[in-house]
Amino acid sequence: MKKLITSLCIIGSTTFISAQSDSEIIAKISPPNPDPSGIAVSSTNRVFLGFPRHADNHSAFSLAELIDGKLIPFPDKKTVYPGTQPYKDWLVSPHGIFIDKNDILWVLDDGKRAGTKEIPLGAAKVMAIDSKTKQIVHSIIIPKPVLSDDSHYNDLRVDLSHGKQGTIYIANSGFGERYSLVIVDVATGKAREVLLNHYSTSPEPGFMGFLEGKPLVYDVKHQTFPSGGTDGIAISPDEKKLYWTAITGRKLYSIPTDIVSDFKATEQQIEQTVHYEGERPACDGLAEDEKGNIYIGAFEQQSIIKRSPDGKYDLVSHDKDNYVWPDGLAYRNGYVYVTLGQWNRLPGFNNGKDLRKPPYLVVRIKVDS
Repeated sequence: MKKLITSLCIIGSTTFISAQSDSEIIAKISPPNPDPSGIAVSSTNRVFLGFPRHADNHSAFSLAELIDGKLIPFPDKKTVYPGTQPYKDWLVSPHGIFIDKNDILWVLDDGKRAGTKEIPLGAAKVMAIDSKTKQIVHSIIIPKPVLSDDSHYNDLRVDLSHGKQGTIYIANSGFGERYSLVIVDVATGKAREVLLNHYSTSPEPGFMGFLEGKPLVYDVKHQTFPSGGTDGIAISPDEKKLYWTAITGRKLYSIPTDIVSDFKATEQQIEQTVHYEGERPACDGLAEDEKGNIYIGAFEQQSIIKRSPDGKYDLVSHDKDNYVWPDGLAYRNGYVYVTLGQWNRLPGFNNGKDLRKPPYLVVRIKVDS
């Protein structure tokens, strides 16, 4: 086993973190820029970041491309800044983002703004943007009654092998006590909610999280750390199996995409095909590579963990000083990219005190030669 050494080394304008494996800080984000969450990386290593408004109703851009260390609104200012145009036409609060094999950037907008209970119709949606041309190719509104003000659309994966134009799988971790998967057919815009408050999509009763040296017990009425149901989501390289995790829990589940993408499948059929994949670290985001490995942002251990297809786990990287709440993860071309948003330090979890310490970091970790 490699010895764990954590240190910072600055070479030129790039900061490297020495830990279990080679990693580097590719962005340091400070106010007035907002706190990042989602991340996606194109086939040519272009990095995109999402800046949701559900925890902080900021007036800055909600989606940007990271170019030479600078944040450039993407695809344009009109789409990512608050405006007076219809909700369907601008990104209110993008959370998870994902790039498919065609370099289409799929953006999951949870539609929620801090201080506002309602999620207006049109605010919660999936917007697909051609990363090469900056053209919006889809803006799919999540309709009621699938949409609820208690829904929290956290992350997504896009399966191009099911449906005429693909199928979207959305992890709903819940702003209230509503936890599920949401399935959307791209061609028709048809949506359905499945596994609503099912044991596999819900917080695990009695969960205790150990965060930055402090034991915290989950209490839905008095939340002291980010919590909820279905959060992390991943798909196998052949697009035959969908994986998910609850943010408040330690279990990994999967389901065949043939079943969950089929709008004719009954809820009972879907529930019967849910498969328990075993224990895993408590985590927020997931990422997957072309070999079927799943990368996990383990917030208790302040580490990035790899799960191989045979169910074995390995430590990829650890840094107790900098890996404060690994949030969004993305894999591309031998690297795992991670946003470190310090979400457990938000005022809402700490008796009104904002304990975050900018800058907010974005790192990439070399995982494959």
